[in-house]
Amino acid sequence: MSVIRLLLPAPGFAEISLNPEELEKQGVVVITTEPNTAEPMNFAALDLVLIDGEAALQDNLALIDQIKSIAPACKFMVLLRHSSAHAVTYMQAGVKGFLAVLPDAVKLTEIIRKLVQGEYYLDQNIAQLLAMRQIKKQLDPFVSLSSREFDVFCLLAEGCSLQAIALQLGISSKTVSNCQTQIKLKLAIDNRGSLRKFANCHGLIIDNSV
Repeated sequence: MSVIRLLLPAPGFAEISLNPEELEKQGVVVITTEPNTAEPMNFAALDLVLIDGEAALQDNLALIDQIKSIAPACKFMVLLRHSSAHAVTYMQAGVKGFLAVLPDAVKLTEIIRKLVQGEYYLDQNIAQLLAMRQIKKQLDPFVSLSSREFDVFCLLAEGCSLQAIALQLGISSKTVSNCQTQIKLKLAIDNRGSLRKFANCHGLIIDNSV
């Protein structure tokens, strides 16, 4: 069984109960390092990077680009504990694995080996959410929204700020604000809380505690 080298960029996983010793028993060597101080040769030897999806999106995307330039064969997996708002963006960046919760060492190793072999892995909840969004955007009442307005709607429901949405979608904050106005008018929603509850009722967000 070949040894897999897994990088956990630090900081970001202080509160995650991942046991390196248990993973090593499964043939996965865990490397924790500060991305800004790591030598290129360390990156070149990596097989997979587990990224904390709760960290800053742009920092994570920059790290992915940095590692890909040094180790093109390296694979990436993102842990999205509370929000799937950036799942599509991560996919576009080349991420092939998505977790909503961290499984035990045996299951995690199974997932890691699949990713290293070039396969995809999407947590069932995340996969269902992404599929639901593709379906719902073509059905009432969301058919009245443009594609961009629907994307803004989902990100607003996830709790993203207007500025964060603008950055992710590559548009201006003013455009996001205009989309928000149109969304409220078309869906007869008057505030962010109502919007979030509306999205939850239609299965468009992961967190059901609304």
